[in-house]
Amino acid sequence: MTSLVLFGLAAILGTGSSFSSAINGLIGREIGLVKATFLFLSLGTLFSAILVYLFEDNLALSELTSIFLNQPYLLTPGFINSIFIIIIIRATAIVGTTLTTACLFSGQMLISLWLDHVGFAGLRMIPITPARIAAVVVLLIGVTLLSLSHQATAASVVSMQVPRPTKNLFRAQPKACAVVAVLGVGGLLSGANSLNAALGQEAGVFTATLLFLGPGVFLLPLFSMVASPRRENWALKTWRPIYFMPGMINVVSIAGSVFLIPIIGVQVMVSTMFTAKVFTGLFIDGFGWFGLPQSPITRLRFIAALMLSLGVFLSSFYA
Repeated sequence: MTSLVLFGLAAILGTGSSFSSAINGLIGREIGLVKATFLFLSLGTLFSAILVYLFEDNLALSELTSIFLNQPYLLTPGFINSIFIIIIIRATAIVGTTLTTACLFSGQMLISLWLDHVGFAGLRMIPITPARIAAVVVLLIGVTLLSLSHQATAASVVSMQVPRPTKNLFRAQPKACAVVAVLGVGGLLSGANSLNAALGQEAGVFTATLLFLGPGVFLLPLFSMVASPRRENWALKTWRPIYFMPGMINVVSIAGSVFLIPIIGVQVMVSTMFTAKVFTGLFIDGFGWFGLPQSPITRLRFIAALMLSLGVFLSSFYA
C-alpha cells in the first residue's frame, strides 16, 4: 500500500509538471522567453523561501555553510537549472509537449541507469539488469514513434495549405537540434535531481528546493545580457493570474522529487513521472490547450505512448 501511495504521488507530480511546461510555453509566447523563465524562477524561489521560513527555519546558516564546504558539488544543481529551463520552454514551443516530455525523460532514463547502478550521491544502489536495458530500448522506440507521428501531422497540415517550395516543407518538421538538446538536458536533470535529493537529506526538502531555483534568478539576467546584444526590457506590460501557476507547480514537483528519490530511487521516480507526463502531454497536444499546436491523438501516437509505458513498466517493476 505504501509503495502504491508513493507511485501515485510521483504520477501526480508528473501530471503537474506536464501542465507547467505547457503553461510556460504560453507565457513565453506572450511576454518573451527570457522574461517567462525569469518569472518562473522568481515566483518559485519566493514560494520555496516562504516554505523554508514556515517549516525549516531551524537550520542555521553555519550548518548550511558547513554542508557546502564539505560537499561543494551539492551547489551545482541550481546553476544547471537556470540553463535547461530555457531549453525546455523553447523545445516545447517547437515540437510540442509530448515529444519534449518523451525526449527529456528518455535522457533521464539513460543516465538514471548509471546513477542507480553506482549509488550516485549516496543514494540507494540498484544494479543494471537486462530488464532495465530492455526498458531503455523500448523507450527510445517510443520516442522515435512520437517523432514520426509529429512529422506526419506537420506534413499533413502543410499539404492542406497553399503549395510551398520544398525547402519550406522541411522547415515544418520538428527540429533535430531541439530533440537532441532535450535528450541532453534530460541527462543533466537526472544528475541534478540526485544531487538535490542528497542535499535535501542533509538540509531539508524546501531548503534544497530553494537552492535549486535561487541561482537562476541571478544568473538568468546575466546570461541575457551576455547572449543578447540588445538591452532586455524586464517590465511586464500585462499580467494574468495563470502566470503564478508554473512557478508554484515547479516548487511542488522539485520538493516531491527531493522527498521521493531517496525512498524509491532515481529510476522508479523518473519512470512513474514519465508515464504521467506522456499521457497528460497527449491530451494537452491533442486538444491544443494553452495555445500549443494541436496534434490529434492518432493511432501511431497512442502506440508510441504504450511503448513508453511498457518501458516504464520494465524499468520499474521487473528490475
